[in-house]
Amino acid sequence: MNLKELNQIKGQTRLALPDDDLYLYRLGIAVYGFGSIASFMTEIASLLDKTLNRTSLQGMMGGGILDNFRASVKKVKPSSGIVYRTGMDAANLFETLNTQRSDFAHAYPITNKEGDQILHRRVDEKGKYFEVTNEFLDSFISRLHEVSSKLYEIRALVAAGELTVKPSICIARG
Repeated sequence: MNLKELNQIKGQTRLALPDDDLYLYRLGIAVYGFGSIASFMTEIASLLDKTLNRTSLQGMMGGGILDNFRASVKKVKPSSGIVYRTGMDAANLFETLNTQRSDFAHAYPITNKEGDQILHRRVDEKGKYFEVTNEFLDSFISRLHEVSSKLYEIRALVAAGELTVKPSICIARG
């Protein structure tokens, strides 16, 4: 995409948009990437718990997906080892990402002290108040990879037969 095409897209609105095209690109990757990870998490949850309807899960907000994912992982007994631990690690990382995604999804555009258009999280009931910076978005994007890696690890373990998946319970082999 060239500058002319970018300006054409920006020209479709009268909104004051950031001049920093990379900021908008990062924001787009963060939103898209979170949706991708949420979908992947529904796949793994429905793989671990055959009673879950993946399509219904995909229609849920992040918190609902997380709750169902955790419940499916908890069906894998903690003593079964790596699938349980990896799943709980993925759930904890996703929980943080879900909160931060809400932070920038519910942020407001401002002109900051440097004169740049940027998203800003106003004070909420938790006292959050910050700018959604490039550094914030870069950190968010890199942690999407961490969750994805853990979900791939669970998928590979199930595919390799490390876990026998039954409709209502998961049993570790070995």
